[in-house]
Amino acid sequence: MICKPRRLSPAAILFFFYKDIKNLFIPVVIFAFATFKQARFWTIIGLVAVFILVIVGDLVKYMTFSYQFFNREILVRKGIFVKKVNHIPYDRIQNVTVNQWFFLKPFKLEELEIETAGHSEGPEVSLVAVSVTLKEELNNYRKQFKATVTTGEEEDDAEVSNSQSYAITWRELIKFSVTSPAFLSGLLVVLAIYGKAQHSISKQMYVAMAKEFSHLGWIVVVVGMSLIILIFYLISVFALIARYYHFNLRMENNQFEMQYGLFKTKKTSISQNRIQAVVVKQTLLRRLLHIASVKLVIISNSQKENTEKDIIVMPVIETAKLQPFMRKFFPSIPVNNCQTITANVGTYYYDLRNAIIFSLLTDLLIGLFIFRISFILNISVVILSAIFWITPAYLNARRAAVTVMDDKYVFLQNNYLTSKNSYYVPKNSIQLLERRQSIWLSQKRFAHLRLSCRSGIGERNLKVKYLPQSQIDSVIVWYKKDSKFR
Repeated sequence: MICKPRRLSPAAILFFFYKDIKNLFIPVVIFAFATFKQARFWTIIGLVAVFILVIVGDLVKYMTFSYQFFNREILVRKGIFVKKVNHIPYDRIQNVTVNQWFFLKPFKLEELEIETAGHSEGPEVSLVAVSVTLKEELNNYRKQFKATVTTGEEEDDAEVSNSQSYAITWRELIKFSVTSPAFLSGLLVVLAIYGKAQHSISKQMYVAMAKEFSHLGWIVVVVGMSLIILIFYLISVFALIARYYHFNLRMENNQFEMQYGLFKTKKTSISQNRIQAVVVKQTLLRRLLHIASVKLVIISNSQKENTEKDIIVMPVIETAKLQPFMRKFFPSIPVNNCQTITANVGTYYYDLRNAIIFSLLTDLLIGLFIFRISFILNISVVILSAIFWITPAYLNARRAAVTVMDDKYVFLQNNYLTSKNSYYVPKNSIQLLERRQSIWLSQKRFAHLRLSCRSGIGERNLKVKYLPQSQIDSVIVWYKKDSKFR
């Protein structure tokens, strides 16, 4: 079956224009500020010329872009002077992502991104402003292709065709949103903008502002700053609720399908064979509220949004539902075999010893500058540095663990700042397993372990430190078993 070449919707011109303006915005603004005072007329002419060139380029891009479905592949043609033809076999397609902004819903249009097993930086094909039925049509072509390749695969699909689904509740979503520190990033952006703009503020303005603040009093200033923080916090809460609105996870035919979003509905399909590890993440506050997030470490080409980190397969779930969820969507992972490992006394000793040393060095360096200023300030520095260094060290020691689950999976747990990360890693995803041990640790029978697997377009290194050598050696033996270097 071969369909005729198709064009994108005319709305694609607006998408092309938006992306071009977004890329050109900063250099155009710099050009305008640099030349407007000296040559206003030519600045305006230049801006109009850029605008016209962008419009013409987007029209040409739209007219020369087409896609076509064949029995074995999808063919994408684009370009006028340099014509590019992209052949994408159906069996190479790994991830399919659908983005639909709210203003596209009335027109039944969406953006379709297709990733393959290649290593390009981004999706191989991005079909903007196409019909909402195109993804289903693409899936039908892929199923027909699989059916023609092998008859045995059809039977395998029948075994896994029983779909599983899970949707987060409003209670879980609200807990997740109100415990997110995302608002801090907004404050950092504002401070960064202020840092760049402060050189353009005159000293007279600083003096005038200082006088105004002195009349208002410190209480009013503190209240004002608190209101600013509260506004950023409420905005971040609303943004997270809008982002993961009606989050629904579905698994069928070895594909994870996620759909979520209020203003921008996002639909993502991920092939199970791209999954390198499953991660359960809990911040300290979310651990107290008994909620967690489930993420996937995957092979991906895209460097946008979450794919440069981990794919969130379930943004929030109550810990009481976690094991049933894992058994339902990841039946190959023997979560029942994962026994809690009590942290070793030696692990606490090494982590806390290092933290105390760093804390004392911090006190010494800062104390050299402030020891004559105030005794209370010195005590405050000592307390804060102890909290800063010792708290993460204690959590590192308490949460560091690694154990073999069965012949196929290993469980690794570590701590990052105050986040507890639990990794379920299959043996075939591990690219490197390294044991590190100094001569002093060798005498005490302790060692470090580094596990490396692919993540995005790079690699992910999972580390645990100061564990008994027997635990790490058991993982090394497990990894070598039935492998090529045994």
